[in-house]
Amino acid sequence: MSILRLTVGALIVGGMMFTVWDWREWKIAETKDYGHGWAENREVAPAQKLEGVYTNKLLKFRLKYPSDWKVEGMTFSEPGGGVKMVVTVEEDARDLPTIADKMAEGVTQARGYINTDSASLVILTWGGPRETKQVAIAKKGDRVYKIEVTCESGAWKSWSATLEQIYRSVVLL
Repeated sequence: MSILRLTVGALIVGGMMFTVWDWREWKIAETKDYGHGWAENREVAPAQKLEGVYTNKLLKFRLKYPSDWKVEGMTFSEPGGGVKMVVTVEEDARDLPTIADKMAEGVTQARGYINTDSASLVILTWGGPRETKQVAIAKKGDRVYKIEVTCESGAWKSWSATLEQIYRSVVLL
C-alpha cells in the first residue's frame, strides 16, 4: 500500500467520524427546546389562569380566557385596560400561508406557529413604542379566524405567556 492511499483512507474515515459527531451535536442543539414554547416566554410565568370558556356555536369556535376579563360580544378585555383581544371570523378561499403573507407587512418579530388538535395558528407581532399588536390566524374550510390583541408595550412581557395559552386553547368546531 502506498502512503497516498493510507492518507486518503485516513482522511475519509476521519471525515466520516467528524460528520457523525457534528450531526449528533447539531441534533441535540436543535431538539433540546422542542415543544417548550417561545423562548421569550420560558422565563415569564403566565400572568393569569384561563378559567373562563367562550363558545360561539354559530361561528364554530371555542377558547379559554382569564376569568376576570370583561367579555362583550367577541371582544375580551383585561379589567385594567392594558390588553384588548378581538376575535373575528371572515370568509376567505385563500390558504393560510397566503393570508399570513399578505398580513405580515411590517412585522417586528419572527412568525410564531402553534398547532393544536383542531387548528394550526400563525402568530404575527408588530411592536411599537406605545403598544404591541399581535394577530393569531387560523383557518378551517373557507373560514378564517383572527384573534387580534393590542397591549401596552411595557406590559407585553407579562401578558405574552397568557396570550400563548389562550391561542393554545382555541378549538375550531
